[in-house]
Amino acid sequence: MKSQHNDLIKTNSFNWIDDHVDERDTRRLFDEELIRYQRAKAEGRKTVLFICTANVVRSQMAEALVNRFLKDTWTAFSAGFLPMEVHPMVKKVLAEIGINVSSQRSKHLDAFQGLTFDKVITLCSDADQVCAYYPGLAEWEHLPFQDPALSHDSIFGVKGRFRKLREEMKEILIPRLKDQ
Repeated sequence: MKSQHNDLIKTNSFNWIDDHVDERDTRRLFDEELIRYQRAKAEGRKTVLFICTANVVRSQMAEALVNRFLKDTWTAFSAGFLPMEVHPMVKKVLAEIGINVSSQRSKHLDAFQGLTFDKVITLCSDADQVCAYYPGLAEWEHLPFQDPALSHDSIFGVKGRFRKLREEMKEILIPRLKDQ
């Protein structure tokens, strides 16, 4: 599996990475994800991949919440098909509940090609449509959550919208995966 992963890194499927990103940093990131995946499997934990368009807000938050609250039974990963930098508000609202995601990075869906997850969950409609055509994905489920970065709900304000998403995800995702 390691050589398959290295071959994937050498291909041009990572053309989404900006020119200023060092290839060694990219290789290290994907190697770290592969090690986390292999460790989870070896220790008997289930794996879940959260997918959202840019891997900026919802999928990052879902990954962090599952890894915190279900760490004994699940290991979560996240990816997108147009990854960008993790939204700073995600880091702030997760830090409020003691979750440090300062080292989490956005990843392209191709980084996980060839790996089999116990569950794949899409969190936005764009990702759900892409996954319908993505080869090799196991069972997947679509659980749409509103993107707080795009919402114009002025009642909660920006930080309030991110907090609302965090709480909704805790209320929906954690029990759903816990029962499986």
